[in-house]
Amino acid sequence: MADHDLLIVGAGISGLSMAHHAAGAGWNTRILEPEYRPGGCLHSHRFTGALDGFWLELGAHSGFNSYGNLLAIMEQVGLLERIQRRAKVGFRMFVDGKIRSIPSQLYFPALPLAPFRLLGLIKTGRNVAEYYGHIVGRRNYAAVFEPAFNAVICQPANDFPADSLFQPRPRRKDVPRGFTLPGGLQTIADTLGARPEIQIDFGQTTRTLRRAGEHFVVGTDDREYTARTVGLATPVAVAAELLDAEFPDLARRLREIDTATIESIGVALPAEALQLPPVAGLIGRDEAFYSVVSRDTVPDPGYRGFTFHFRPGVLDGEEKLARIAQVLDVPRVALGSENVAFKTNQLPMLRVGHGERTRDLDKALAGSRLALTGNYFSGVAIEECVTRSLDEFTRLRQEG
Repeated sequence: MADHDLLIVGAGISGLSMAHHAAGAGWNTRILEPEYRPGGCLHSHRFTGALDGFWLELGAHSGFNSYGNLLAIMEQVGLLERIQRRAKVGFRMFVDGKIRSIPSQLYFPALPLAPFRLLGLIKTGRNVAEYYGHIVGRRNYAAVFEPAFNAVICQPANDFPADSLFQPRPRRKDVPRGFTLPGGLQTIADTLGARPEIQIDFGQTTRTLRRAGEHFVVGTDDREYTARTVGLATPVAVAAELLDAEFPDLARRLREIDTATIESIGVALPAEALQLPPVAGLIGRDEAFYSVVSRDTVPDPGYRGFTFHFRPGVLDGEEKLARIAQVLDVPRVALGSENVAFKTNQLPMLRVGHGERTRDLDKALAGSRLALTGNYFSGVAIEECVTRSLDEFTRLRQEG
């Protein structure tokens, strides 16, 4: 008899939400996580020392009232009443070494044609550059929309499927349009990870996955686990490697999905040290960074925080810090070990036709008692991860 009903590899929001549903159904559920914290791309860095109590996001930055499946989970674990509304401050652009308003970069004569260009235009089968470039005009696309879309998904957006970028969903009127939580979005992961029904083994890197009769055997560096069903909630490259031996066709299909690396640096500074007016963030055009996301959406009386999402391999560590100092107009010495945090994230690079690949994956998974979840199916948003996990657990439950 297997030790667990469901063994999940990865304690990011995908793995945690799947575990939440499984535990709620009475399944004996365990998560294996190589890091020593839950959350994955939900990573709220909480400073200590003189900055104790201040935090900023190194991964996902906001929740939205259109995230229905996420909000349902938050409601079930008592987090809905702790939601904090994000302050309304706007984005600006960073162009040629200067902060500029978004309207100042637009070519307005092309915009009145946008509603007419939208008529009859279908997203499916088009990438972001083709779809939005046609609507707003090539000049506006290159000047504003391309860098803005790059900033949204922290990777070059031109080839991303247009139908995976923004997906319409119903909004909950009882929840602020944009929100966070005390301590940041990682509070969601911390709360789910603390549920007594969900067991998480931290510091356990999964190395092998194989079948043994009716069960799965999952091996880490120092032990083996058995389970009736398994869910892989890892980056796509990790899932492919784990599936190589037992599910080579699935592994091959997953390797067709490329991955983008994002090198993020968060900095916290005394508010009086900065001349920059409150902003939600800066969109970089022809810059070493995709975006700068600000903590000004959750104001603090003493400090301000900024997370720079850099393109990979453009600048080394010291060059990144020097660029941050230039953009924020502070001395380089103002950025020290106590007020700087580093994080590297991996995101999938989806391409036109990805929906067909996902359907093929789902066909191959049917009846396998193996689930795949993460940000490489319908899109990279938190809600898309949570929805995939719910759908996959529903399938596992039906398969018995």
